[in-house]
Amino acid sequence: MNNKTSPRIDRDGAADLLKGLAVVFMIQVHLMEQFASPDAYESTIGTISMFLGGPACAPVFLAVMGYFLASSSRPLSYFIKRGMILFFGGIFLNIARASNLLLHIFRNDINLDPWVFIMGVDILTLAGLSLILTGLLRQVFKTKVVLYFLMAVLMVSLTRFLPQTGSDSSFITYVIAFLWGTSGWAYFPLFPWFAYVLAGYAFHLVTKQFPQVNKTDFNRSYIYFAPLWAGIIITMPWAAGITYNLSGYGGYYHHGILFFVWVILFMISYFVLIKLLDKFYGGSAIAGWIKWMGRQVTVLYVIQWLIIGNLAPLFYRTQNVFQLILWFFIVTLVTNLIGIIFIKLRAAYARK
Repeated sequence: MNNKTSPRIDRDGAADLLKGLAVVFMIQVHLMEQFASPDAYESTIGTISMFLGGPACAPVFLAVMGYFLASSSRPLSYFIKRGMILFFGGIFLNIARASNLLLHIFRNDINLDPWVFIMGVDILTLAGLSLILTGLLRQVFKTKVVLYFLMAVLMVSLTRFLPQTGSDSSFITYVIAFLWGTSGWAYFPLFPWFAYVLAGYAFHLVTKQFPQVNKTDFNRSYIYFAPLWAGIIITMPWAAGITYNLSGYGGYYHHGILFFVWVILFMISYFVLIKLLDKFYGGSAIAGWIKWMGRQVTVLYVIQWLIIGNLAPLFYRTQNVFQLILWFFIVTLVTNLIGIIFIKLRAAYARK
């Protein structure tokens, strides 16, 4: 298949570039959320940072995940086992990245509820639940594309109507937080975020059932997608307002159907742009480095959170824009260096 004219997501091409860029956006937005002073957070730079850490970050991770899950021939047992590993791995990461803060809490230096940080609903826990649910759904839906799309729309649309339990720390509140809750620690609950996994899964099925999709001429894509790009740009201020609002239903973490549709259209236009960049600049050193980060996304995700999470109690909401830029380069560099060391040690251990 000709990589220049195919929209297929290749292991060493656009998918890795997409995920690598998402790693970069992820680091900067985590620094903005944790380190930024109120003035920096409320500035134009803060708004741009939150937007870059929104539609081009978590939705891309999840959609690419769903795309590759659709091509997997693994049995249900694999989806359940792998999903449980990711879910509980996410809990352990919560503890590890908040270890500095938890130590202060247990010493009674800070009066905070430790379970809010231990049971935080983040991407890894979401990925684990998504794997399990995907494994179950594919047993029922098989390759019926429409059912996956309908399920995605249903999950986004139902979020606002599901029962909430408030912000108390009861057991049922923590359970609901992982599923659809709007508690302050429920960043990526299954509703609505699993919808992006389903969208990626369905898109893969479309490319298999309708091979003509793979014949899209990306040399002329700027003509085909110009109206879509124009629409995305015009409505971007509205979307940026949602990504800037993180709390409660209607905010980024608990958005509704309109924002979901906008993000899907954004990802389509963004994917086309990345394909064009990969075509003309994919062989450059910078692109190669970004693709490497995309291939090591899970490792780098864990490392950057261990760094940022444990430094957050020391620098929480105190850094100006210039300091945030410095922190971004430092954390990105250290994350990559630790990632390289870890990968080399893991490979050496595997050879033994």
